[in-house]
Amino acid sequence: MCNIGTKRLETERLILRQGTVKDASDIFNNYCSDPLVVKYVSWDAHKNIKDSIKYLEYMEDNYKKDNFYIWFIEDKKLKQVIGSIGVVNGNDKFKVYEIGYAIGSKWWSKGYMTESLKEVIKFLFEEVGAETIHAKHLSENPASGKVMIKCGMKFEGTLRNRKIDKNTNRHSNLESYSILREEYL
Repeated sequence: MCNIGTKRLETERLILRQGTVKDASDIFNNYCSDPLVVKYVSWDAHKNIKDSIKYLEYMEDNYKKDNFYIWFIEDKKLKQVIGSIGVVNGNDKFKVYEIGYAIGSKWWSKGYMTESLKEVIKFLFEEVGAETIHAKHLSENPASGKVMIKCGMKFEGTLRNRKIDKNTNRHSNLESYSILREEYL
C-alpha cells in the first residue's frame, strides 16, 4: 500500500487536480448547483457561492492527508472545473476503494467522466496499490453505470432499497460495479 495523496493527473482533454477556494465560482456554476446533477448525488445542492467556498476549504484541509483522494476535473480548453471524482470510502488494510463522481450536465454524454474514471482507476491500481475498486449509482441514473462498464467495471448486483431518494423521500435501489486488480492488469 502506498498512499500518496491527491496527485495531479492528466488526460487528453482534462486535468484532475486538487481544488482550491479559487475554484468556488466554477464548481458552483458548473455542477454543484445544477439540479440535474444534484438529483443523483448524496450531497445537497450548493445554495450560494459560500457553500462552495466552505466545501473547498474542507478539501484544502484534507489534502494534507496522504490517504485523501478527491480530484476536481478541469477542462483544458475552458480552463474551468466541470466536475469532481474521488475516493468516497476506502479501506487501506484491504486495499478496497469506492469511487464517487459528479459532472455538470452540460458535459454529460461527451466521454469526460469515462476519461476521468479511467485515469483514477489507473492511478489507484498502479500507484496506490488497490486490489478492488467499486462504485454505485442510483437505478434511476443508468448513464452512470454505462461509464463504469466502459472503464472495465463489472456489474455486481442491485442493492435493494439501499438509499432514500432525497427528492421523492422514497427508497431507491443502488447498482453496484467493481473491477479487481487482476482484471485491470
